[in-house]
Amino acid sequence: MRRDYRPFWVHQLQSRWQSAWVKHFIEPQLDGCGLGLEVIGPRHFKVSGPSIYIGEDVHVMALPEAPVRLSVFEAMGRIEIGNYTLINPGARVTSAERITIGEGCMLAMHTSINDADWHDVQHRIFAPGSTAPVVLESNVWLGEGARVLKGVTIGENTVVGAGSVVSRSLPANVIAAGNPARVIKPLPEGEVSSRTNLFNMEVPYEQFANDFMRERLKGNNLLSWLGSFLFPRRFD
Repeated sequence: MRRDYRPFWVHQLQSRWQSAWVKHFIEPQLDGCGLGLEVIGPRHFKVSGPSIYIGEDVHVMALPEAPVRLSVFEAMGRIEIGNYTLINPGARVTSAERITIGEGCMLAMHTSINDADWHDVQHRIFAPGSTAPVVLESNVWLGEGARVLKGVTIGENTVVGAGSVVSRSLPANVIAAGNPARVIKPLPEGEVSSRTNLFNMEVPYEQFANDFMRERLKGNNLLSWLGSFLFPRRFD
């Protein structure tokens, strides 16, 4: 489809169904959950283990072919996700010690964060192997397919390029990439806008998001939406 033909009221129904699923199936699995957790594709958001904490206004997008997974290994680890963080399809966060994701971070598709080796190099039958805590400070952006390994701290505002493997800590306010990830250059001077700004506007975020979708879907009706499925045209 080249455009979204849903009527606005269908969007609202879908949003309410997703919210109900989150309340009934996901939030009870968390040891802490702030207000405003929003999950698109909640059936594909998988939570495993205790000591998982999610802050306020965290947004998650999950797909059947790219589920999002938060896993704590046999009650040994801990995952903390800060306010306003965005987690995209295919992201995996797996802990046997402690993983802390700061406020306003963005995890692109198929990123992974691990705080353990999961098996020792010599004694491979025992898990989780060597562990060390991982910290993403505020507003870190992990590009698609980036991997963050145990013992790493990534400083605030830093951007990690797609496909990078972060095996050593990175400073704040830089762009890094590669395997192993290295600093490429500092961020341009000036204020860094972030997801935190979305939730601190004069207009409440929920109203802003509804107004945006109402305008985007303006003029759509049930017949045109059903027709786009049943009788698709070249330019639909």
